[in-house]
Amino acid sequence: MIDSHCHLFFDKLKNNLPIIVNRAKEKNITSILSINTKLEEFNDHLNLIENYDSIFISCGVHPENITENNIPKVEDIVSFCSKKKVIGIGETGLDLYHSKDNIKSQYKSFENHIEATLSTNLPLIIHQRNSENEIIEVLNNYKNDSLPLVMHCFTGSKKLRNFCIDSNYYISLSGIVTFKNANDLREVIKTIPLTSILIETDSPFLSPMPYRGKTNEPSYVYFIGKYLANFFNIQIEEFEKTTDNNFYKLFSKAIPYSDN
Repeated sequence: MIDSHCHLFFDKLKNNLPIIVNRAKEKNITSILSINTKLEEFNDHLNLIENYDSIFISCGVHPENITENNIPKVEDIVSFCSKKKVIGIGETGLDLYHSKDNIKSQYKSFENHIEATLSTNLPLIIHQRNSENEIIEVLNNYKNDSLPLVMHCFTGSKKLRNFCIDSNYYISLSGIVTFKNANDLREVIKTIPLTSILIETDSPFLSPMPYRGKTNEPSYVYFIGKYLANFFNIQIEEFEKTTDNNFYKLFSKAIPYSDN
């Protein structure tokens, strides 16, 4: 099983990384993608995971961190992508939940991340919060470019689900799907093809049941996978194999290893 999206550079995880990785091994988590959120942290983030063969990293700036003074240039993003462990770009996107003050800067950053994907063919990792229509509008401007893309931590509507499926984008499901109050989300995802699904923890946030309220970590992707296998009424081994294959199909630069 693979955690396709977590944040190992956040203090709650990086300060205990050997223990975190060992617990992931115990749950047979075979690969982890750690998501970068600030370009100025990238080198330290890369150094953190450098000695773990099957832990990979993305390169990007989270939309919440964007201001008019730190919009990443396309060439700055691309310059990091030659690193062996960099297998994706982002997370990027639009976040209108906390503030709309920097929305123009968020749009420019999002577009620059997309241009970096077009330049490198590394898949785009998208963050969406209160911005479905705006993200669809931006991506429609690139609909002839066959963007490799995953909509991370999916909590969207049927409209966004259908847009992703019709566009051959991947949809990543997090521990939110296990929450008791997530009936609307479960109704939306029940018709998503298994070949379009990735799973993630988004740790240290959003711990799945039965660990809700505690610090999340990559080993907990096991509980998300177990829940979803039951939800889709298939064997856990089949769900694991399918979602692993989806990960390596999208993140084709990643090399499978037997352990971390």
